[in-house]
Amino acid sequence: IQPRLIIHGGAGNILPSNLPPIKHHAFTTALLHILAQTHAYQTTSPLPTALDAATHAVTLLENCPLFNSGHGAVFTRDGTNELEASVMVSRGLKKRGVGVMGLSKVKNPIQLARQMLLRGETDLDSGNGEHRGPMVTDEEGVLLKAGGAQGHSQLFGEGAERLAREWGVDLVEPSYFFTQNRWDEHVAGLEREKSGGCATWDADVGVGVRGDEYRGDDE
Repeated sequence: IQPRLIIHGGAGNILPSNLPPIKHHAFTTALLHILAQTHAYQTTSPLPTALDAATHAVTLLENCPLFNSGHGAVFTRDGTNELEASVMVSRGLKKRGVGVMGLSKVKNPIQLARQMLLRGETDLDSGNGEHRGPMVTDEEGVLLKAGGAQGHSQLFGEGAERLAREWGVDLVEPSYFFTQNRWDEHVAGLEREKSGGCATWDADVGVGVRGDEYRGDDE
């Protein structure tokens, strides 16, 4: 099977009228660069799986300040960055899809989602969701170690970030996600509402990657 990789850097109302040529060039250049990097990664030996390639591409998107994901994410109404990511596979794992949400300290949410998907093999027992990881608490009963996702396919906030810490996923200070451009957009939106106008949301709504299933063998 010939592997294919499809990425997009925004799902909003993006038109020539609201995307000046200089921005169009910047976005196009960034996307082509990410495609080239991921293609190079796909051709390494041993060949990565579709999951490997897809999460690699999304990680690059999350690291690029141009896109609404990771470093460069839009701000919430309260002026914070809250991130999410999800990943799915068509076969081969007990969990076929997982998602993480409400993250403010995980550098690459897609990497946490990937770990949650792969580690579903140990926190699921015969597919019935039985918890298999040991939980650890301190003397006051405060949870120190969750021991796994306990069969869940969606995790939010502090619980998800606790697992990220346990699993060695990179953590950062919330300020890492700040970019001046996104902050200026946030402030401008609030000012428009104060003056009686409607907020004009940014055209870049999320990012995504599709990797057609391949595993580097005859499966």
